Amino acid sequence: MAVPTDTEVRLQLYRDFIESGRPPSISRVAGLMGAPLEAVRAAFERLAAGKAIVLQPTSREVLMANPLSAVPSPFLVRTGGRAFFGSCVWDGLGIIAMLQAGGTLETSCSCCGEAMSIDVRDGEPQPVEGVIHFAIPARRWWENIVFT
Repeated sequence: MAVPTDTEVRLQLYRDFIESGRPPSISRVAGLMGAPLEAVRAAFERLAAGKAIVLQPTSREVLMANPLSAVPSPFLVRTGGRAFFGSCVWDGLGIIAMLQAGGTLETSCSCCGEAMSIDVRDGEPQPVEGVIHFAIPARRWWENIVFT
């Protein structure tokens, strides 16, 4: 079995996440790649240390492969007949951009809590009433990325 590069592991992780709609486990990525489990586990840890992905604290499986969230969140993206969760409004819009498709981000207004949908067509978010609020400056997001 060949030892894959971190880039190869990351690309396989994203490919499978997008195809299946859920994050693959470390063992699944290893199996798909025909790679040693420990080599893939080590690659996940390096990717997390490099802030390319976020791992769950105990299981060390994927929590976020930004812009994709492994767990349900208030930022549901519907695109191409599929649904994904983003970790924040920015990531929700990022999913649509990453997939280079039109889509809708379903969330709520941070100001009043009213349900809000943001449609993206031809790469452009369509006008919508509401407030998208970034409570923490981007330079501080990684201080606690899970709760940013």
